[in-house]
Amino acid sequence: MTHRHIEIRTNRLKLVALNVALSKLQMTDRESFFEALCVRSEPVWPPELMDTSALQQVDERLRADPGEAGWLTWIFIWPGVAGQPGRLVGAGGFKGAPDAAGNVEIGYSMMLSFREQGLATEAVEGLLGWAESDSRVRRVIAHTRDHLTASRRVLEKTGFVETETFADEGEGGQVVRYERPRQAKAA
Repeated sequence: MTHRHIEIRTNRLKLVALNVALSKLQMTDRESFFEALCVRSEPVWPPELMDTSALQQVDERLRADPGEAGWLTWIFIWPGVAGQPGRLVGAGGFKGAPDAAGNVEIGYSMMLSFREQGLATEAVEGLLGWAESDSRVRRVIAHTRDHLTASRRVLEKTGFVETETFADEGEGGQVVRYERPRQAKAA
């Protein structure tokens, strides 16, 4: 049985939405997951912030509603050249489909060796374009820790505006909330 992937192409990246089949492979057979994505094996996959609990939660949601593919996790791939396999550079996506007010929340995490190269910014721009192709989306929200300067720069470069800072009661420290209203299409 073949499972069609939802993909986004940017200048340097291919973003693939996690679907039921890919999620299952990621949870149970990591080497087959890499093969299905045509990427080389990454011993440190997944990136930070994607712990086992987060992976299980996405897997359960996709199994319960396969239609959520695209509104959950996307895998960021740097395609291979000259017949070489691609590389997994990070992951990100949304916390679900737009709510009743048209809000979606975005998040992302890059593999350590692929940071500070503009790839996170490129991936976020691709995700924003995909989300805004859905007329229900009115605003995209993001939260990041105040000390994560690179993450904050990505949000600011992609048109987000800081709206609030608050204490993170669970882990301590400060969290910064960003918002980006739907971008008007050029005529």
